[in-house]
Amino acid sequence: MPFFTGLGMTASMIVALGPQNAYLIKHGLLRRSSVLRIAAIYVAIDVALISLGALGVGAIIGQSPDLRLVFSLLAAVFFFVYGVMNIRNAFLNRERKIEAETGTSQYSTAILVSIANPGVLFDTVVLVGGLAGQYDLLADRLVFSAGAATASLMWFSAIAALSFYVGYYVTSDKVWRVLDLIIGSLMIMLAGVILSDTAETAIASIGTFFA
Repeated sequence: MPFFTGLGMTASMIVALGPQNAYLIKHGLLRRSSVLRIAAIYVAIDVALISLGALGVGAIIGQSPDLRLVFSLLAAVFFFVYGVMNIRNAFLNRERKIEAETGTSQYSTAILVSIANPGVLFDTVVLVGGLAGQYDLLADRLVFSAGAATASLMWFSAIAALSFYVGYYVTSDKVWRVLDLIIGSLMIMLAGVILSDTAETAIASIGTFFA
């Protein structure tokens, strides 16, 4: 059924720790009331990008090896830079804040880690949106997209609520330092995995071309 296919595939894409989830978790642990609004921004962007992919953009990008390579390289760079920033934050001797963000700037950052994140763009537009675009009937595409949107809503809402609750117990500066180090290390490791997979794919393509 398209709904559960969309729900399951989207869930498998967003559960991995990335800049979006990390940023949301930090806001929740700081017990900021904006955490639910940030989650809503993520969901809205996911729905828009999946819809864009369902209209055919995902299939076009997915059929181009060069575009897939560009997305992979940009994603690796994005994750690496985000990881370094988190590790840097772990060694800053200051009151724990998220880059001293106040007011609307936190929402601007939430949008940035979504639409400027090649990993999010590829997952939603190419993978999830591309699969939605394979359905011939518009009704099936809509049902698939509804399932994908439901997965996004459930995940980000759960992360926001859980991190907000846990934040009541997370008050030590040492805990924040460890959290920054863990997130930063995971982001850098993820960048390395993406680069490794991209290199293997590129080598295989070159080998096939000269075969």
